[in-house]
Order: sequence, then structure tokens, then C-alpha cells
Amino acid sequence: MTTDAPQFEFEYSPGKIRCGEGCVAEIGAELARRDLSRAMIVSGSTVGSTPAVMDPVRDGLGDAFVELFSETTPEKYLKTAVDGARVARENDVDTLVAVGGGSSLDTAKTMSALLSHDAPLEETAETAVKSGTVPVASDGQPTPVVAVPTTLAGADLSVIAGVKLTLDPGDAPDRDIPNGSVSDSRLMPSALFYDPNRYRTTPASVLRASAMNGFNKGVEMLYSPYATPVTDGTAVRGLRLLQSGLGTLGDDPMDDERLYETLAGIVSVQYGISTPGRYRASIVHAFGHGFSHDYDAHQGTVHGIVTPHVLRYVFDNADGRRHLLAEAFDIRTGGKTDAEVADAVIDAVVGVRDSLELPTRLREIDGLERGHLPGVAREIRDDGLVDVAPSGVDPTAEEIVEVLERAW
Repeated sequence: MTTDAPQFEFEYSPGKIRCGEGCVAEIGAELARRDLSRAMIVSGSTVGSTPAVMDPVRDGLGDAFVELFSETTPEKYLKTAVDGARVARENDVDTLVAVGGGSSLDTAKTMSALLSHDAPLEETAETAVKSGTVPVASDGQPTPVVAVPTTLAGADLSVIAGVKLTLDPGDAPDRDIPNGSVSDSRLMPSALFYDPNRYRTTPASVLRASAMNGFNKGVEMLYSPYATPVTDGTAVRGLRLLQSGLGTLGDDPMDDERLYETLAGIVSVQYGISTPGRYRASIVHAFGHGFSHDYDAHQGTVHGIVTPHVLRYVFDNADGRRHLLAEAFDIRTGGKTDAEVADAVIDAVVGVRDSLELPTRLREIDGLERGHLPGVAREIRDDGLVDVAPSGVDPTAEEIVEVLERAW
């Protein structure tokens, strides 16, 4: 008997998630349960030199802590990963503990992939530069990664990472360095620790911008062509938690309960975003990537500016599951036309953006000129995430310029 009933496929193996005040005290015990005993912390220089962040992580690791590698940068150069992998190999490290934002986690995943190969690190890295990706060895095991996030971009429960494919940073302008990828189901962090106290020392501007990026994971999860009932459920719940909790990020001190809601929301909106062969971010993230080469603007800041205009374009060309988004934002849709539901969803997103006190116009980005918009539009059009926009959404470069002009 055949049926036309909808079907879906969902394969997801996240690491163990712990969320709550002081949970980093359990890192060492978690490693011991996995027969791991030699951990290297991977972080940036600022996080790595902040005692309020690092001391509890070191204490939690106890005797398992053997080394600190605090050289990650937002550029995520392959050379940095090679340097870190070398330090890990010299110290017989069996676990990489990434503390910080997406840059540290992506670098740790790249190090993990490099360490899965028996070949010399430089040889593996040179092959990666030529191929455009850093593979995990088919006959090797990547070094387990543990994540201790300190920002809210929502890139933690993921099997992918980004890397700039150069072994000679500074030898060419960053925009001329090709972006590469690292992707393997074995790179999912083995454990993740969301400790509210690790966020309280993150600069408010960084925390709020990263939160907009994370929030958009939930928005895009709902209209992704790869959406499933499982990801619908986690994204809807996560967006509700974030809408309730994000406002505390501007408070000093942040409210304990609302900060917990924010962390629970960030976990929920990214739950299932990255599965083998599927990544459920979409066109909004492609727009964010269009500004990543030449402008010193946080991805979340760009998201805050462009999201309402990108959503308007999506709703003008597709349903975009606007009613499910309305449900996530607790918008009553009875008696509303489809156009009015779209307006209400966009207003809700603007409300979140404004609660985070983010810029509202592209002209506020340092170094960006109006004449640059066509070039940015071409970058966006070439981004692979445009190809996983909702059905019916397939913008030309000219249409992308129109969206950017409205955001200007």
C-alpha cells in the first residue's frame, strides 16, 4: 500500500548537555567517565587571561588539565589550528576543551580533525589548503571536543566548522584567503557545559550581538527545507524562551532566571541544526556572511540590521511558515490575513533586535559605503546557504541589492 503522507528523516547524536550555574565543576568527572584524563583548554587570549572564566574551568578539570592554548582568533586561520594541534600532540592530549565563542570551538574542531591523521600536521594542512576542506581521517579518530560557550551564537551543537585556509596569515588580505570547511559527524562535541557564570564577564556588546545570531538559528530552522517535526518543536520552544529571556542581557547584573531561559533557548534553537548532510541555517545567515570579509562587524550585528528586510523578501516570495513563526512568538493569528501575520512576525523580530540594542541601519557599519552594496550582494548570492532558502526564494544579485538598499 502506498501513501502520500509526509515523511521525514532525522539523524542526530548530540553530545551530553549540562546547563546550570556551576556546571563546569563537573567537567573533570565527565571526562573520567569517558576514560579521558589529559585535557588542553582552547581559547582566545582575552578569555584565556580572564580568571573569572578560566579558574572554574581549570578547577573543574582538576588533574586532567595539562595545557592552555589561548591563541584562537575570529579569523580562524588554519595555521592557528596547526599550532594548537602541535601543542596537543606534544602534551599527549586526549581532550580539547573549547572555552569561548564560535572561533574557539571551530578552531578546536579543526585541531581535532588534524589530529585524526597519522601524517605530519603540516602535510595534512597543506592537503587541506589544496582541497578546500579539513577531513577527518577515515581510519583515524578525532580528538574529543568539550564545549564551554561564553557567547550565544548557537554554533555549539554542530558537526561543522569554518576555517580560513592559510598557513601564512598576513601573506595576503583576509578577503583573498579562501574559506574552508570541516564537517564530520564525529566532530560533534562530546559534552557541552552552559554555565551562566561563564557569560557574565563577556562584554555586553558581544553577548547581545551573538544572541541575535543564535536567535536566527531558530527562525531559520522553521522555514528550512530540511525542517522536521523534531526541529519544529525545539525551535518553537527555543524562540519563546529567547523572546522572554534575551532582554536581561542589557541588565547589570543579569537576572538569574532570565539568563537561564536564554541559555535553555539557545540550546533549543540549535538542537538539530547540524546533522549529517543537512544544515538548517538559511538565507539570513547568507546575508550575514556577505559582510564577513571586509567589515569589522559582528555577524549578530549584521543579522540585527538585515533580518527584518530579508524576512520581508522571504514572505513576499513564499509562505515561509509564517504561521508557525507566529506561534513561536505567541502571536494570535485569528482573523489576520497572511500579509498581516507576516507583518506581525517581522514586528516581533524587530522587537527582539531592539531589546538587544543593536544597530538598525547598514550605514552604521564602519567602513561600509553604499557603493559597496553590489559587491556584497554578489558575495551573498554565491553563499551556499542561499541554495537552502525556502521553496520559491531564489534571489538574483539585483534583488539582493534591493534588500540591502532597504536596510541601508
